[in-house]
Amino acid sequence: MNIKTTLLSLLSLTATVTTPALAGYQYEGVHLMDGSDFGIHSKLATPMIEALTEVGVPVVDGGKNGIPICIPEGNKMILGFYVPSNNIMVICTSHGNNRVMMETLTHETVHVIQDLRTGIENSELDGGSPEYLSKLASGLHPEKINIITNLYDKSDWEVETEAFYYEDKPQTVVNEIQKWAF
Repeated sequence: MNIKTTLLSLLSLTATVTTPALAGYQYEGVHLMDGSDFGIHSKLATPMIEALTEVGVPVVDGGKNGIPICIPEGNKMILGFYVPSNNIMVICTSHGNNRVMMETLTHETVHVIQDLRTGIENSELDGGSPEYLSKLASGLHPEKINIITNLYDKSDWEVETEAFYYEDKPQTVVNEIQKWAF
């Protein structure tokens, strides 16, 4: 089964799940995450995931659900991803500790916010104005700039700059996603 087929089947599943069922347990064999999946980071993960649920974006555990793209290959691994056209987030939990998973949840939530700026359920993300992005880039650790320029297409640099900048600022991201959710 390829990732597109997997995501489409997960999307059809989550479309039938009510909000209370999205609370960190198995539903028809799919693990949907909640704050408790993030260990000591649960106090920040919980409101973030609740807001994501409110805007219609379920958070799926890619490790427990065996999503192929979440399986490391050699020295390459995917930590998580958001599919804006399908409004689904996957956190690849099989190779990250709670801190890495929380950074990934925060990073991917920034992408959801970028999607909300352009109108949810499309393939476009808005990373902000050039001035704003330049300010963020100047505050990024050189290692993160290296990751962006070496692992992402140039067309994704703007949205990734914003996501990498905020991935270690979960409270800021919680505050922003909550504005959209409630």
